[in-house]
Amino acid sequence: MRQEQVDSHISHSKFFLKKHWRFLLPFPLVSLERHGTGPLAQTQTKPKPNQGNIHLTRKDTMMTSTTARTTPAKKACTERKPNWKPQKHWVASLIVTGALFARWSAKTALLVALPLALCAVAIMPHATVAQTVGYVFTPIAFIPGSAPGGGSFINDFEPYAINDPGEIAFVADVDTGGEGIFTKRPGGPLTEIVRSGQAAPEGGTFDFTDLGHVALNNNGDGAFAFLLSPFTLPFGNNSGVYGFSRRTGRVTAVVVPGVTPVPGGGTFSGSFFNVSLNNPGDVAFTGMVPASVGPGAPIGLGLGIFQADKFGHISTLARPGDPAPGGNTFDYVTHPWINDSGAVAFGAHVTSDPCLDYGQTLPVFIFCAESIYKKSATGVIQSIAHQGQPAPGGGTYQSAFGPAMNNAGAVVFVGDLTPAPNVGESLAVFLNTGATTISVARPGDAMPGGGHIVTAGILANGSYSLNNRGDVAFSARLDTDVNSDGAQDTGLYLRSGGSLRLVARTGTVIPGVGTVAHINPPALSTSTGAQLSGGGAINDRGQIFFQVTLTDGTGVLLTATP
Repeated sequence: MRQEQVDSHISHSKFFLKKHWRFLLPFPLVSLERHGTGPLAQTQTKPKPNQGNIHLTRKDTMMTSTTARTTPAKKACTERKPNWKPQKHWVASLIVTGALFARWSAKTALLVALPLALCAVAIMPHATVAQTVGYVFTPIAFIPGSAPGGGSFINDFEPYAINDPGEIAFVADVDTGGEGIFTKRPGGPLTEIVRSGQAAPEGGTFDFTDLGHVALNNNGDGAFAFLLSPFTLPFGNNSGVYGFSRRTGRVTAVVVPGVTPVPGGGTFSGSFFNVSLNNPGDVAFTGMVPASVGPGAPIGLGLGIFQADKFGHISTLARPGDPAPGGNTFDYVTHPWINDSGAVAFGAHVTSDPCLDYGQTLPVFIFCAESIYKKSATGVIQSIAHQGQPAPGGGTYQSAFGPAMNNAGAVVFVGDLTPAPNVGESLAVFLNTGATTISVARPGDAMPGGGHIVTAGILANGSYSLNNRGDVAFSARLDTDVNSDGAQDTGLYLRSGGSLRLVARTGTVIPGVGTVAHINPPALSTSTGAQLSGGGAINDRGQIFFQVTLTDGTGVLLTATP
């Protein structure tokens, strides 16, 4: 294999760890190296002033263009010199098995062909689809575009949170290496919270990636998890949990690996994906802790969920060895979501169920496919959706995961309805409101604006979310291809009051911004097999926070205000 092909595999590996890690084939991790030297230490050419930048002004709540729109992709097409190239600067060396290499080789070929595909899309007339009605779209940031703190945004945004005042929190790749966490208040500038390479509070250095959901409450305070250097297996080991305050501007440590005590004995070795934060200031997080049962038992570690109050006191919510409903025992617990009353929805596995690990085994991951549970503020645990059970509307939960919960106790989650032995091909969004679980969106459903759902996304607040009014925002892949780019269309929708509404989809024209190619980042926009990560997060005002790739290859981070 040529060196540039190897580099391409390496540079995209973070996408598949972070956004597809549930569905990867097994692979041996041979070596990891720091960013800054070697063939991966590339930089993306920054656009010159007025070339590839979109300057927008606010007028009567609508965004309008004030300069000629000459984008890098369109310029590349006209000059026949494609210059858009997705890159990933997280810097890992992965030598994978033959099967995984074959899978990534196909993706590499797609990425090589991507600039030419973008050229074709840029010059062809676009098919007409039903346009979204009733939203004002406000651009927040662009790819390529300048990032606060230095460098430029590249590859992808991860739009995780929008609070009721309209403040947003997101993660983005930066061409200085790794990722950064950023916020923005309405009318204010983009603000950097942390980024890869910076010193972490109470010790360590932030490594190449955060761990999923960045939480933001209505006070403008937030919480997140981030890998620390050196990267250590299993994934999530040597990572910390942190909070940030809008009032003080400080980032503080909630969990420092190897230092912070675990309730009941031992210390936290790390954390895992998706931190949650409520308005009173309680942080719910996954911790990597000592364990004698579960998929991490051979190395004496497991994943449990914990709560830290605003004073930093940590208590256990559920961990390996704790009793589960039906006389079972939890052996894997993760992905907590806490509401203002202190109730917590989470994903977990019990010892009586087979461990569906999808090849994600030690030494790389501690993992079993989950079912959904809810723990009340008084400590009562209830099973919401369980692997092997029938799903509303037909099919069977192969697994259920990624819960998000509102203050009424309603829980939105994803169920994998894919018949075994396949996995992740037929994902549906469900909503539990106590005694009842209903289907919000499932494969085969007809969608406003055209097309039928092929599959939903997998990321809580990264591809679906729930507000306190019971509205569900979600993205989906469709069975149409209105722009003839060879990839299935994608759309963003709202379920409110029992009806579905289109927010944006492939072919939607956003005034002053451009035409939507996909509800996904540029680096994944034309990959039909890529999981959806475009949004959107929703607040109680009905504002939706999401990202798109335009037909000219530009990535845009947006809010949609009804």
